[in-house]
Amino acid sequence: MIEQWQHWISAFDAAVESDDWESLRPLLADDVTYTVSGAPFPCHLSGADSVLAGFRKSITNFDRHFDQRWWFGVGVRQFAPDVITGRAMGVYRLAEKPLLHFSAQSQWRFQDGKVAAMNDIYDLAESDSQAALAWLAEHGPTLDPSYC
Repeated sequence: MIEQWQHWISAFDAAVESDDWESLRPLLADDVTYTVSGAPFPCHLSGADSVLAGFRKSITNFDRHFDQRWWFGVGVRQFAPDVITGRAMGVYRLAEKPLLHFSAQSQWRFQDGKVAAMNDIYDLAESDSQAALAWLAEHGPTLDPSYC
């Protein structure tokens, strides 16, 4: 299951680099869902078309405005026979500004070898989330990380 998750992450990173979101379609269930909660930009997307459009929107309106972007999993483990959990950590560099970093508790559920559901849960009580919101208010008020 961890290898399947790593394959998904590698494919996602390649799609970010190439802007070829259709390359992810074979890895997604047709009825895949993606839910973001706890953040100022909550969202629930349902269906491969909607999820891929949401990824494209967020990466275009947020990630592509930075000079460098790093995402990695921390504490990743198999939670159930078809579920992977961990923290998704993001670190961004923009010019000479301080680094922007934040994390979310994340879960990926697989079904028949494809991603069936993804959930990112942000906790605004955590200091890294508060610092990220302050960074965005000061250095990137026009950046839009939303998926919807």
